[in-house]
Amino acid sequence: MADPNLRPPFKRTGGPGSDDPSRFSAPRIDTVELLREAFGVDEDQISGPAWFNDLPRSRPFYAISATMPPETTKEQFQKMLQNLLVERFHLVFHREARGFPGYELVVDKGGPKFKEVAPTQDAKADAARDPRAVLSGPRGEDGFPSAPGPRTMSQFRPGGDMRWKYQERTMAEFLSNLGNLVGSSQGKGLNDPTPRVVDKTGLAGKYTFILEYYNPNAPNLGLARAGAASDSGNAAPPAASEPGSSLPNIFVALQKQLGLRLDKTADVPLDMIVVDSVDKTPTEN
Repeated sequence: MADPNLRPPFKRTGGPGSDDPSRFSAPRIDTVELLREAFGVDEDQISGPAWFNDLPRSRPFYAISATMPPETTKEQFQKMLQNLLVERFHLVFHREARGFPGYELVVDKGGPKFKEVAPTQDAKADAARDPRAVLSGPRGEDGFPSAPGPRTMSQFRPGGDMRWKYQERTMAEFLSNLGNLVGSSQGKGLNDPTPRVVDKTGLAGKYTFILEYYNPNAPNLGLARAGAASDSGNAAPPAASEPGSSLPNIFVALQKQLGLRLDKTADVPLDMIVVDSVDKTPTEN
């Protein structure tokens, strides 16, 4: 079990793709989080016993430290975690597909308003992976760090103005957090289901573009703070803003700025992990 006296941040380190690929450490992780790691799914793709719906702080927490060969792939690592859940937590599960309401991302009439880019593949791009180096480096005319390579950067301005820069990203990578952005704009919290977005654009390359929109719920969600960190670990510079906003909502911004459109759909297929049974307390090592 996790140390009850442990204080945040509860940082997970190591594993495939990290600076320490031969060791994974999670000092405080609950069963639902462990299932997410093991199967590579979001929380709303996990169905299980009633206590899964308890507030996260009410669930039991565990400390996990695992070693593996440094060449272990992400898929192999996930299989190791699945085996851990089966052997130590006596997990019994099955998979099933369910349909949920959501959105289809399509190309609007007139076509996309951004161009495909060639990926940066050089030593300079590799060196720019360090967020501290990125933050201390120069900025472009758009106000974002001008470091090369694939990255996602954000600026959250007081009042609800949002700016996201997707650099050398695929549509799949763009969609990886688009549902969260849409949900946040609709006032959905961390415990609400994330709107699902399916890629129907047919765009298969890598692209660089900026999305700017107004989120009326940002102050209530604690998102509109200058210098907020992006999902890539890069932070935006502080920026002043007047009350109100001239920016459109995220749906209009996608159309006018990117030439894309979100169409509602009643049936977004989703692969579910259905937990038939699992122990709250794992067996000892």
